[in-house]
Amino acid sequence: MNANKPIVYEDGLFSLLNLDYPGLEDVKRAILEERFEEGFTAFKQYYLSRTSPRMFLRMEDVAEVREYVGVHCPEELQEVIKVADEVVSRTFLFRFPWDMERTSVPVTFDGPIDWNHIPDTDVEWAYMLNRHRYWLALGQAYQLTGEEKYASTFCLQLEDWIERNPVPSEQTRDTLTWRSIEAGLRAGNWIKTFPYMMDSPSMTPRLVAKMLVSLHEHAEYLASSFTGWKHISNWGVLETCGLFEMAVFMPEFKQSLQWQQLSLERLGETTRLQVMKDGIHWEQSPTYHHEVLNCYMDILKLARNNMIQIEEAVTKTVHKMAVASLYWAKPNHRQIMLGDSDNNDIRSILTTAAILFEDSTLRFGGYDRIDYDNAWNNGLAGIRYYDECPVSEPPLLSYAFEHSGHYVMRSGWDEEALYLYFRCGPLGGGHGHADMLHIDIHAYGKQLLTDLGRYNYSDHTALRKQLKLCSSHNTTVVDDTEFTEIIDTWEFGKVASRTNSEWISDPAYDYVCGSHNGYNHLDDPVYPSRRIIFIKPHYWLLVDSLTSQYEHTYKQFFHFAPGEVSLSQETGICRTENENDVNLCIIPIQSAELKAELNEGIISYEYNLVEPNHHVSYERTGSGTFSMMHVLYPLRKGEHILPIVERIPVFLYTGELADDSSVEACRIVIPQSAEQHIIVVCHRPPARAIDSYVVDGTQIFGEIVLISIQETGKEITIIK
Repeated sequence: MNANKPIVYEDGLFSLLNLDYPGLEDVKRAILEERFEEGFTAFKQYYLSRTSPRMFLRMEDVAEVREYVGVHCPEELQEVIKVADEVVSRTFLFRFPWDMERTSVPVTFDGPIDWNHIPDTDVEWAYMLNRHRYWLALGQAYQLTGEEKYASTFCLQLEDWIERNPVPSEQTRDTLTWRSIEAGLRAGNWIKTFPYMMDSPSMTPRLVAKMLVSLHEHAEYLASSFTGWKHISNWGVLETCGLFEMAVFMPEFKQSLQWQQLSLERLGETTRLQVMKDGIHWEQSPTYHHEVLNCYMDILKLARNNMIQIEEAVTKTVHKMAVASLYWAKPNHRQIMLGDSDNNDIRSILTTAAILFEDSTLRFGGYDRIDYDNAWNNGLAGIRYYDECPVSEPPLLSYAFEHSGHYVMRSGWDEEALYLYFRCGPLGGGHGHADMLHIDIHAYGKQLLTDLGRYNYSDHTALRKQLKLCSSHNTTVVDDTEFTEIIDTWEFGKVASRTNSEWISDPAYDYVCGSHNGYNHLDDPVYPSRRIIFIKPHYWLLVDSLTSQYEHTYKQFFHFAPGEVSLSQETGICRTENENDVNLCIIPIQSAELKAELNEGIISYEYNLVEPNHHVSYERTGSGTFSMMHVLYPLRKGEHILPIVERIPVFLYTGELADDSSVEACRIVIPQSAEQHIIVVCHRPPARAIDSYVVDGTQIFGEIVLISIQETGKEITIIK
């Protein structure tokens, strides 16, 4: 190369390429003869004509995909065009379904984009800006409309970003543009966008070279450091995905094979470490479970497309994650807002998984037709396969994730099914909340009890910490003391751990029990446990048992989805008041001993958004062993009659009245039905003859006993 010629950034491309790679003969010849402009042109021509590697969408499928989304996904198509038009005008609003930190207030730059801009003190906005997911919208808009403004905008912004954001000399988190997680996500988004823009006159041969040099820098940056923390963090997965995509996308680079081997090693390590035996990601947040799952599936798809061998154990683990998502999901197809999670619909993820694994059960959890994003990612073959794939209902209804501590009670697989989620497992790191023994309820097509979400990751707002507190979850607090201490956005003090859990599932009922050690440190330790009995398909009985030596004050919280809520001070019954809609009634068994209070609160269904809701608290003071019991009874649309719920006495078989600290019972009469139930709850497992009790004239022996009474007589079931 001419020593007097100034060195230009993109000129470095040729030293990075293996010029002996098949197809690069014209490029090599031009470089050897120092015809560098011809070399750039020859490389672009080579790229346009190459038939491998096979990435996501084959460009020959674009016409069919364009037609498909125009007919079947018109709303998503219009949203993509809207986003693309905003980006053309340098307006940014992060609204795609799986944008990790979505925004609701647009930000417009009158001049050059400030890639380090932080609106409202939330650095997550800058991170989202530098992930460049919105450039994929530009690429699709270009292919959908043929309008050059989308390609020229991409090219101008791409070149601007590269020139103004040089790669750091080593990995650092002290940056808004080059954290390794952004580098991994950004590399993937560039690679998915690039093919859509290649035939644009704005994508000049030199700009192609400049982009590829930058992608090479991304890959080297990602390859340079992978600490033990990244092996166990979702960051490591997102970075590994970007590195693998880079290795597959540009086999012409000298380093590509090394990157591929490195990323596959990291793939094996992260799947082994991060995914628990039951398929749940260890960080205990559905949002990050699904972010990791999406990345793993991208890797498996590219490996399959390019005949790259993946360890069988890895494939099985990723499939297990998808199955876990299916059983975890609520009847409305959305993830629970556990930990740092939003109210996302997961059907697109299960659609991806159904195609990747050719799994008819995962197909059941996906969309009826392939969705917009999957049409672009899987092309014509994916669309046809999904249309023809059989659909199989999952073999189980209720499901226990016993290793990770998630339990799902379900009456059916239809959208009207009754669903209760119970949490009794490990915290899960910084994205975890103080939610031990929390429950969610969804019934007859409506969310009724819920987690409150995450709102924001910034400590500048008190709401961030508030939403992580025990009292912001449907659980029980002792003496207004947190069982898991929240210090700030990411840090914790004392953390409650599971001490016991038990699960029983039967066609007629489900039973779960969980306890934790979050109050063992008190001067007078308290031992809380929660038991839930699902009498299918009607209602749940929730029993909080608390044991201590001296007196304490206990408070249960129940947080409702937005809507009107009423509370009767006379009966303690709290119910939603959704007119002409589904409702939930919380009916206390020991109403005389409880102090009930209804308050307003907030809920955050997605990052950076809040809306009002209500919560009810039930308070009781006592010592020794006692309980707080409620019937949780959902009402269909048009139903107004509540069940009759009454506490009934329990006797020793010798005739004496049994003590409440040992055993309690209640009767539930189903409205407009001859059916009624008596549920007996022992507060310690029966071990002696004296532990055989008499209830409603029936002698029983068991820890949890169901007596079903109908016109035909009594049926006694020992649940536990």
